[in-house]
Amino acid sequence: MFTNKPIPYTMKDNLPIVAIVGPPNAGKSTLLNKIAGKPLAVTSELAGTTRDRQYLDVVWNGQNFTMIDTAGLSFESLDQLEESIQKQIEVALLEADMAVLLVDGKDPAAALDPKVIKKFRSLKVPVALAVNKMDSPKNLEEKLAAFARLGIKNAFAISSLTGRGIGDLLDFVATTLAKISPEEAATPSGAGNKISVSIVGKPNVGKSSLFNSILKQERVVVSPIPGTTRTAIDSEITIGNTAYTFIDTAGLKKKEHRQAKPDIFSGFQTFKAIRRSDVCFLVIDATEEVTKQDQRVAQEIFAMEKGCVILANKFDIYKGKEDALRDYVSRFFPFLWMCPAFFVSAATGHGLNEALAAIEPIFKARNKTIDDATMKEYLSKKLKTNPPKLLRDQKQPKVFSLRQIDTNPPTFQMLVNHPAAISMQFRKFLENSIIKELGFWGTPILLKLLKKDKALTNS
Repeated sequence: MFTNKPIPYTMKDNLPIVAIVGPPNAGKSTLLNKIAGKPLAVTSELAGTTRDRQYLDVVWNGQNFTMIDTAGLSFESLDQLEESIQKQIEVALLEADMAVLLVDGKDPAAALDPKVIKKFRSLKVPVALAVNKMDSPKNLEEKLAAFARLGIKNAFAISSLTGRGIGDLLDFVATTLAKISPEEAATPSGAGNKISVSIVGKPNVGKSSLFNSILKQERVVVSPIPGTTRTAIDSEITIGNTAYTFIDTAGLKKKEHRQAKPDIFSGFQTFKAIRRSDVCFLVIDATEEVTKQDQRVAQEIFAMEKGCVILANKFDIYKGKEDALRDYVSRFFPFLWMCPAFFVSAATGHGLNEALAAIEPIFKARNKTIDDATMKEYLSKKLKTNPPKLLRDQKQPKVFSLRQIDTNPPTFQMLVNHPAAISMQFRKFLENSIIKELGFWGTPILLKLLKKDKALTNS
């Protein structure tokens, strides 16, 4: 049985990637959900439920890696939507350090499309074959042997429903990754006190122009045509006594059914760039209204708990309306209220020095540690002035302690009697208050609730 549960954790490392790929309705999303211990992906008896990639960062046997759930692999005649979905799968395999081919064990091995086997045998990365839905031990070895004879080594009989065999599969994944990428798996963002900064935003907002202005050289191609930059480009520079790695990225485009593979690839690269950054420069066009694409990029930054500086570019065109634009930015990115915003011009360099000066304080805030005594005093004051309110049909909420347990991003643990009794309103109040009063400007923080053991409560 699947007993040694993996530990999901904050995405802050440059991790090796494991792609879960297989025919429709083989149970890929169910497997990812089982590993996560919670429903991350939508599951259904209908084939083709999964459309976009789902990500899960885990640590297993001391090895960190990211697992990607993909849509069903198919080689049949495709409509425009299915063609786009298959391109997503291809990109996932191109980016992966290892692949898991998941098949339905209830179907005979001979029924598996030979093109699927051929594709996986031709991959240049390690492959594991996971035969799913092997819920019963009856004829288990015989069924597994039939699939193993298809030509893919390292076959595992698993059950995404019950957890059978998943531990053995993850043991193999962790051992394999430790051999092929031991250094990459252990390299965190900001390693060696070098601050990683990604320049992200939708296409054609001037990211590459800003990148060049920062570097004071034409390191990348600049063009008014959206999508000129296809991949992330790193440049290491020193400003004052601080070393930086600046990452110029391709623009995240609006999802389209007929999206070309390079555009899908650029979106994937942008995701990876954000994840390996300490601070992101979120670039928007000051001459246009904020769009859903702008907000989607901002949400990616917030979801990955990265520090952020908002840059409204092409300020020279919009000059004279600074106050109105500041209100506009606050309106559309309320969840980034703690992040500084600057009005810049890649053409003239206006505002860039101020924006660059904001990076190091945010980095220091992300790595700042508050001692237990200070946290105890802070919590005591907050509980006196704004205690958590009683929720309907819940027990009286009680907060026992609050302490910082991690950095980059700053993470706090609050010991309570019942996590469900603590309202979201109180949690948000506390998070915002910690940022304001304890000096964590420019970065989201994490507040984790932990139920106090009854024995400790009664002591």
